[in-house]
Formats: sequence, C-alpha cells, structure tokens
Amino acid sequence: MTIEVSTLRFDPGATAPDAEEGAFLKAYADLLRRELVSTYGDDDLADSAEVLQTVFREQRYRRKAVLLARDGDTVVGGAWLAMPLTDNTSVASCAPSVDPACDPAPVLAALWEHVLSQVREAGRSTVQVWTGHVVDPSAPQVVPRTGVGSLPRDATTRALEELGLALEQVERHSVLQVTAGLQAAARELPAAREAAGTAYRTLGWVGPTPQDRLEALARLMARMSTDAPSGGLEQEEEAWDAERVAELERVCVAAGRTRVMTVAEHVGTGDLVAYTVVELPKDKPAAGYQEDTLVHGDHRGHRLGMLVKAQNLRLVADHAPDVQRLHTWNAGENEHMLAINVALGFRSVTVEGGWQLTGV
Repeated sequence: MTIEVSTLRFDPGATAPDAEEGAFLKAYADLLRRELVSTYGDDDLADSAEVLQTVFREQRYRRKAVLLARDGDTVVGGAWLAMPLTDNTSVASCAPSVDPACDPAPVLAALWEHVLSQVREAGRSTVQVWTGHVVDPSAPQVVPRTGVGSLPRDATTRALEELGLALEQVERHSVLQVTAGLQAAARELPAAREAAGTAYRTLGWVGPTPQDRLEALARLMARMSTDAPSGGLEQEEEAWDAERVAELERVCVAAGRTRVMTVAEHVGTGDLVAYTVVELPKDKPAAGYQEDTLVHGDHRGHRLGMLVKAQNLRLVADHAPDVQRLHTWNAGENEHMLAINVALGFRSVTVEGGWQLTGV
C-alpha cells in the first residue's frame, strides 16, 4: 500500500466553491458514509458533500481543512482538522476516518504525519482526536485516564496508541426512539414542572433564536464549553457572543438543518439558566441530533435538565412528526445527564474516544 495524502483548505474570501473543491468533498463524503454505515449500521450521521461544503467553508471562528488519503486512485482514509481562532488557540481538533476494508494502522499513520505538520505550522501545541467504535465487551478494553467508560482494543485504538495519543475521555453515543421518548416525557414532565415551581418558565422556538435572546444564550453556550465534563482534554472557556450564535444558526440554515430549542428562564431575573437544542437535517427526515443541554450551575437541583429536554422533545415531534429517532453523545462521567437520557428512553449504541497529544 502506497498512501498519498492531500489537503483541501478553504479560502474565506472565495465567493463560490470550484469544481475541484466539490469533487474533493464528494470523495470525502463517500468515505464518511462507508465508515459510518460500518460502525453505526445506518447513514443517519453521514452528511452529503453539499452539507460538508457549507459547514467547512465557514472559517470565521475555526480554521478548517479536510484531508484525503489515497492508495493509487482509491480513497482509503480522510480527516477533518479544525483550529479555533478566538479561544483555545493552542489546540487543534481532528476526526480521522478509514475505509472499513482497510487496515487502519498505515492509513492513520499517513494522515497523522500530515496533521502534525499542519498543527506545528499553525503553532498549536495540543491535538485532540475523536474516534467512533462498536461496543465489544468481549474484547480487551482501553480505559481513559478518568477511569470511566472504555473502548475496545481494536485496530484503531492500537494504531492511535502507537502514534503516541492518550485516551482522555469516553463518550456514550445513544439513540432515542421518539415514540417511546414522548411517552417517557409525558411521565416525567409533571414532576419536573413541580420541582421547577413558579420560579422558572420554559420558552421554545423552531429556527433562529429571537434577537432579544441571543446574548443570554451566548452566555450559556460559553459555560457549556467548561461546565460539561471534558476528562483530561485541554479546554478553556469558548468565547461566545450574540454574533457568534447568529453565525452558527446561519450556517445551520444554509446546511439544511433546523434547530429546535427550549430554554428555561428564571422568572425573578429574566436570565436564561438552561437550554437544550435538537438539530433536524432536512435530507434525513427520520433522524435528528440531540445536541447541547446545559443547566447553569447556580440553578441546578430543580430538574431543569429534564424539564427542557422533555419539553423540547414535544416541540420536535410537533414540528417534525416524521422524526423517528434522535442521536446524542454524553461523557461517561456526566452521570446526571446520562440519567436524564436513560429516563427518557435513550439507549447506548456505540462509544467514542477523545484522544490527546500534548507538546506537539
């Protein structure tokens, strides 16, 4: 196997993509689909080349690139690489993919050489890598430094360890069947509302956040970056403001995704103190992605997490009755949020590993 790696970088000033960019991303999207179907059993998480193009061309807050590894004319692997520009400026993030028919070791080694070169060129000192794995309790396991969760010691984990990466965190990928979730939400909501009492009220919307709520939501999203468990992964608070939230939502619209959000407002102060958001891809009407959920630390203990998630599930079903399942990801040490998800009916399907190399 003779592997050559090429990199697609995106010009923020370009008004339109060219044919070469489109062909590159089509090859990458096809690779992702093959890998995701092999790991997850379906293509719910596989984005089209057009969606990837929209997401990667947004370069205001993160510099992004895509790598492809080829053996002759055959695409055997790829990766996306992202470097934050307004915070966490010592860190680069990467998610490699390998064709299921290939041995991961040589493909990952070739990709890693190019990733490290670009990370060093950009002056970054830490690389974080995310990988997805089929659960296999019968296999030897790799345990993160947190001691919570594990990954099977498969060909990918062995290859990453050989490259010097340390497993810092394991996330649980879970799926909710929406019909069962709505039944669970109906059971859970009365107690959640009672615990919240009259001190809090929920607000929900479909699509972009109302203008007068952007700043408050930005403050919560900044906390999400540090309040959610990150294991041993290097993480500083992200810099969010109203314009960054609005830009994120503009990109989602352009990529064909609808955001469905429910927040909890503290009645006495008018502050937003909890939020949850689901993204619905228009090209996959049966699937949705349960993204961030956060309760401000000063307002925990009132079942606001369950309140906003259960309420938002109803809003999702009302807006998109064809949605059958929602995917979500949670750190293994995030016991409280995992308990909420289990109560709503989310069931563990696969695991993801958060790897890190420092001192690059």
